[in-house]
Parts: sequence; structure tokens; C-alpha cells
Amino acid sequence: MKSLFIALLAVASFLHCSATIHFLALREETRLNIPLTDFGYDNGGTLDFSVHNFTVPEAVVDFKDAMADRKTEKFGMIGFTLSRGNAIHDGIRTNPHVCQLLNTDQGLDALFFVFDFSKERLTVSRSGAVSDLKLCPSIADCPEELPNPNATTTKEPDSMLKRIFGNILPSDNAIPYQDYIPLSVNGTKYAAHFATRFLGPLKGEYQLVYHNCLNYKSANGVTDRIAVDFAVRITEMNAHSYLSAGDIPKPQIYFYLAFLFAMATIAWMHKLCRSDPDMVFRVHKLMTALVFLKTLSVFFHGMNYYYAAAYGHQQELWAVIFYITHLLKGALLFGTIILIGSGYTLFKNFLSDRDRNIFMIVLPLQIIDNIIMAIIEESEFGEQRYYFWTEVFMFFDFVCCMAIILPVLGSIRHLQEGARTDGKAAFNVEKLRLFRHFYVIVIAFIYLTRFAKFMFDQSLPFNLKWVSVAIVESATFVFFVMVGYMFRPTKQNPYLKLSMDSNHDDEEAVALTTNGLYENVSRVQRITVTDEVDDIPGMIGGYDSDEDDRDTTTLLKTHRESSIL
Repeated sequence: MKSLFIALLAVASFLHCSATIHFLALREETRLNIPLTDFGYDNGGTLDFSVHNFTVPEAVVDFKDAMADRKTEKFGMIGFTLSRGNAIHDGIRTNPHVCQLLNTDQGLDALFFVFDFSKERLTVSRSGAVSDLKLCPSIADCPEELPNPNATTTKEPDSMLKRIFGNILPSDNAIPYQDYIPLSVNGTKYAAHFATRFLGPLKGEYQLVYHNCLNYKSANGVTDRIAVDFAVRITEMNAHSYLSAGDIPKPQIYFYLAFLFAMATIAWMHKLCRSDPDMVFRVHKLMTALVFLKTLSVFFHGMNYYYAAAYGHQQELWAVIFYITHLLKGALLFGTIILIGSGYTLFKNFLSDRDRNIFMIVLPLQIIDNIIMAIIEESEFGEQRYYFWTEVFMFFDFVCCMAIILPVLGSIRHLQEGARTDGKAAFNVEKLRLFRHFYVIVIAFIYLTRFAKFMFDQSLPFNLKWVSVAIVESATFVFFVMVGYMFRPTKQNPYLKLSMDSNHDDEEAVALTTNGLYENVSRVQRITVTDEVDDIPGMIGGYDSDEDDRDTTTLLKTHRESSIL
């Protein structure tokens, strides 16, 4: 319990991120490419971007020199890209050592912002279908409607030199916030700020990425990566919501599903209260706690999104409560699946060594997995730990999903062998059929909530990302309902009927299992025959007594007498 509270405090300690209002400070940063944000802008969505305390080494910018004499171009380029779609991201993944700031002539839907320290400006290069995106000093200065298409202006064609070098080195008559963003200088630190509004055909999913293509020759002739310091503040917003276009419906989805889970919890508790106490096992109580925690987790997740939509950041109280309930729910979900898959309290009152080992491995992994999920959710997109913990989370989640299938497969294998070897073939075949159904349900649940979710996230349009959440949570609700129906405490339930039969057989088979004469006699026949012929002299359970069976007779008699007493 103490370790659990420590884990929960660790989750709470990461609550520093603020949803769609981002603040990221980096020191001695040498990474070539750093994704900063990924946001879906609907019509009228706005982006407010500011970078400050941007510092580069004196080897690149020597403030003792005049601006015109700095000539930092020889060291390479450094800046940002604002691109629509995944073109820049795909380029980084396929060619990680290629400077993306040089792709201004590739027809990408992107804006390229390159630092020009000699003129103290952030050069803007436009490419593709987003070339008309208007940059402004602030959101208030950005137009709220598209310009009149009838009001056209004639522009003189650019010369060959301007087409080649104009994107990188704008002419002196460059227009602020169209061809460049002014840089403010405070000592050795630079700062810049701009805003934009996405209207009509310019809406979409945009990615803001930082690129460091600076390098220089050190004293030993080795090319070193130049480290820089800077901080960025990014505010992203859609009309009436700080959420991305694909996340706007999520609060309502979570609230609706929380209501459905609450109704399922009430129905399940009502069923348990009206059932025979002998039919309610410990696993039923665990299932009650699970569906209750799931209800709270979904509700608090909806509250998280509600506050993020209204204020641009989470409320720490709701965030902490959500992570606590989500952590407990995740551990209990996997633990319950393992217990049901192994037949614990339903078919047997013990766990095998294999099941115990799986249980002791999966539960800590699931707790760690949920803590990692909290770290990912509360980390900024551009932090180094974001990508490390994302990979760790995916690995642990995959291990947990594969591990919970092992008890079900073990039970199926055991029942297959039992159906061929012992005298309870009909019972084992029935158990086998039902376990196979449970196995299929678990596999479908894992597929929909993990693999299918990943495919939906990659294929759905930017404004339909909420469909993935709706499918996953709906699949989880259906999974809970189906498992609850299969394992409901009722005498007509074949699972529980078999459990009662097995327990009854264990009580009646105290002595009969030691005598080979009873090997081929079914248990039902044994009980019937014993009741009818117990009082016949010289007969024991329908068989003649002899010298060889004296030990068995004494054992049976002792059992009968002890039961009477």
C-alpha cells in the first residue's frame, strides 16, 4: 500500500503541462529536430507563438561584430517549420540527417522560419497551399474572414535571382509579418512573436517543429552539433474551445459513456443483491469494484477534457483523481481477466504457480504502465523523455496484453486433455466451449482497444479523431457487459453450474478415488447406488465385499459415520 501511494505521488508530481497552452524551456539542446505541437485547426482556429531567450554560442554569433559582418550562414540554418499534414514529419523519419529547412522548393504545405542573425529577423519562406496564411503581430490583428476574392492585385514577376535566393535572404523591401518576423534583442538573447488565424481552405492539422542545422568545425577538426538555449510559449485554440478539432466532442463522449457504465454498475449490484449468496463468488465482488472504478475513471477523464476545453489547461485536482482511478482500474482490469481466465473461485479455489507468477508480473507492470501513461500525458511534445516513455509504455502494454491470454490458453489446454482422459468428458467439453468464447472476447477486446485504435488514429481525418475514442470506450463497455452476462451469478449459468457440480463431486470423492473398482463409475450413479444399497449386508456401494476390499470398507464406513456425527 505504501508503494502505491508513492506511485500516485509520482503521478501527481508530473502535473505541470497545460493542455493546449504550452510552455517549453530547453537548455544546451543539440537535437536536430524537435516536434513542438500537433494540433487540428478548424475554421477560425488561432495559433499564438512566441520564442524568447534564444541564445546561440559565440562561435556562431559574435555580438562584437556589426550585424552585417556576422555572416552566420556559413554555420548552417536554424529555425522552425509550420506544416500542414505529415510531410515534414515523414521527412524527418526517413531522412533524419537532412535539414528540413532546405526543402522550401519541394512544394510542401509549410511555412519555413529561419533565423537571420545578421539582419535580426526571422525569415519566412512560404510553400504549397498554405502560402496565403497571414501572419500577424497578435491575434487581434488577424482578419476573421477571408479577403474578398474579387479584390485582386497584380504582382510583378520575380527575377531569377530572387526566386533562388529570396526565400532565404529577403531583400531590403521585405514586408514585416509577410516576408519576415522581427527579432528583438536583449543582450545576447533573441525573441520573436507572431500569430495567425486559419480560415476556410487553410484549416487542417498542423505540426510545429524546431530544426537545428547549425554545425561548426571544432579545434580538432571534428564537426560538432551546436547547442542552443530557448523557451517557447504556444497557445492553440479553436472557436469556443482550446481543444484540437478532433478532440472537441470528447468531453460529451466521456460523460455519455460514464452514464452507461454507471447504469451497468447499478444493474450488476442489483443482480448480486438478488442472487443466492452461495452463488456470489469473490471474483463477482472484484468485478463490481472494477466497473465502479471504470465509471469514475471515464467521468474524471471527461472532466479533464472539459476544463482543458474551457481554460486551455487541466485542473490539477481532477487530473490527480483521474490518474488515481485510472491506475487502480487498469491494475484491477488485468487482474480480474487473469482470475477469470484461470477459473479462480469459479472452478477452483486456488491459483497454480504459473497463474500466480503471471499475476505477480502483470499487476506491477500494469501499475508502472499507467504511471508511464501519466508521464506521457503531462510531458510536453518536445521533451526528450516524451519519446522514451512513449516507447516504454507501448512495450509494457503489449507485454501485459499478451500475458493475460496465457491463463486462458492454459485452461483450454487443461480442459482439452481432461476431456480425453477422465470420466467427465461432457463437463470438460462444456467448460472448453465456454472458455473458448471467453478467449475470443478477450482477443477482440485487446485488438479493438490497442491495435485497431492505432490504425484509427493514423487513418481518420484530423477532425474525426474522436471516433477512435468512441469506438474504444464502446468496445470496453460491450466487453464488460458480455463478461458480466457470461459470469452472472445464476443457477442457469453453465459456468457456475459446473462449479457447483465440481465442488459437490470433491466432497463425495473422499474415499472412492483410492479404489480402482470405481474408476469407470460416474459420480451421479455412485451417489444413487450408494443411497440404495448401503444397508444391504455384505455390499459396499453396490459391490460385494471381500478380503481385498476391507480397507476400503473401513474407510467408507468411517466416512459415513463421521458425516452422521
